[in-house]
Amino acid sequence: MSEYSELIKHFEPLREYMRDFYVYGFKGREDFKGKSLRSYDNERRRIESYLGDTMAFRQEKNGKKVFLSVDSSEIYENPFYRVFKAKSFTRNDIMLHFYLLDLLQNDTAMSASELESAIADQYMSFFEKPVLLDVSTIRKKLQEYEQLGLLQSKMIGKKKVYMRTDSMINPAPAVDAVRYFSEVSPLGVIGSTLLDRINEPSIALGFKHHYIVHALESEVCYALLEAIHHHQRIEAVCYTGRAQNIKHSLIPLKILISVQGGRQYVCAYNTLKHRFMSIRLDNIQSIAVCEYSVQFEHALKQLNHLLEHTWGVSFKDGRRLEHLEMILEIQPYEQYILHRVEREGRMGKLEAVSDTLYKFSIDLYDAMEMLPWIRTFIGRIVKLECDNPLVTATFYKDFNLMLNMNGVDTSAVQ
Repeated sequence: MSEYSELIKHFEPLREYMRDFYVYGFKGREDFKGKSLRSYDNERRRIESYLGDTMAFRQEKNGKKVFLSVDSSEIYENPFYRVFKAKSFTRNDIMLHFYLLDLLQNDTAMSASELESAIADQYMSFFEKPVLLDVSTIRKKLQEYEQLGLLQSKMIGKKKVYMRTDSMINPAPAVDAVRYFSEVSPLGVIGSTLLDRINEPSIALGFKHHYIVHALESEVCYALLEAIHHHQRIEAVCYTGRAQNIKHSLIPLKILISVQGGRQYVCAYNTLKHRFMSIRLDNIQSIAVCEYSVQFEHALKQLNHLLEHTWGVSFKDGRRLEHLEMILEIQPYEQYILHRVEREGRMGKLEAVSDTLYKFSIDLYDAMEMLPWIRTFIGRIVKLECDNPLVTATFYKDFNLMLNMNGVDTSAVQ
């Protein structure tokens, strides 16, 4: 039986627990259908060690429900970044980290075999029972550090030598910009790691609406951005809510982020189904990057055309536009409402019908996406029409439900 440790080797299992049990699920121990209850208890203890000050629970009939409780106006840095800084390591990892960086200081360049000899002579010779590190172990660590950017290599004749990179970034001169980046960027964990070097409390910035859950998708987001940059196809395994997850063959094209809810989506072309689709990043379990795709440029051009008539991330089959018109009553002294419609109306058109009536019209592939925005004008909407009858039916159904909840007679509302 393995010992419990707060450190983690792989982030993915912990991400699933946080996603299912703490962010979206409001589940309890009895809802866990995974490997074993001991596994659940270990993961719960790890999460509590990282996020203990943001966790809360409520007692229900069927047990305790644990969830995250955060006041976004009172936190200055994303608490989820703590999880990325708890990676486990072996004895060899920690030894090689200090030995290699020490030997390669002052622009020293050495090969893997030279480093093996230097470690044995300069370090291991002082121990009664030295740890023997073979050249293959050292070479793997050198390659890992080169990939991380800590080291660089070059060929001298037929010999490959390694040296330290001059890549130490000091965030102090631009600390406020780095802090802002760390909280709003999809890959803000990079900024958070840089800020750890100066060890100053983050009190300069506060957010009224602080979307923090995107941090759990940092690894997925990075893999997608890499694939987009290199025009590569990917195979993405996605959660389905069922026992069997589904695999998609995709060409990722763009990442879209909701400014209203902070959710992140990847717009991609499905090479097997031959259609465009949008997938939430928190629904992606894993990504395997594949070959270069010659279809990338053409698919991106088609996607940009679809997005010209897309309110959010849904374009259905991208064949038929739905026309929507909304008449709003806006008084002459309410210019701020007009400015808001013009600012938030995206590709829609606003026209004056009279001194107090204005028509907003728009053509979209999926007008249903507009409903949350349309509802914010309740009390000003004089008329709402759409080619898709489901849009108006849903709007009036929700409106009547709201009136019923407030004890208002809905017989006159159609």
